[in-house]
Amino acid sequence: MNTGDFLKVGESCTKEYIVKPEDTADFIGNKGVIMLSTPAMIKYMEDTAAQLVFDNLPEKYSPVGTKINVEHINPTPIDMRVTVKATLTAIEGRKLFYNVEAYNEKCQIGFGDYEQHIIDLEKFLNKH
Repeated sequence: MNTGDFLKVGESCTKEYIVKPEDTADFIGNKGVIMLSTPAMIKYMEDTAAQLVFDNLPEKYSPVGTKINVEHINPTPIDMRVTVKATLTAIEGRKLFYNVEAYNEKCQIGFGDYEQHIIDLEKFLNKH
């Protein structure tokens, strides 16, 4: 499989999310911090990047996240909209590199780099 046959550097995907109580730092144990948690922001970023691949990926293959380096720079309360953009910046075989950005309704809340590998799902699941 040649990843460059179905994905092109520069392609991007943008998705919107609404912060829910289970997306807060309070929910995962940081009591009293009723704002979007960093793990939830990362989940939004991974989901957005994966959507770009799912829209173009041949059946039986799947993207898996392998590396992320992000900064979470501003808080976002429950019920606020978050917009995430993932832009494919490089392809190396089955390895995909993205620039990811997240904004709430008022400002940028996070940014960074994300990496995925395209796996043969059947082979991957049969490893364990």
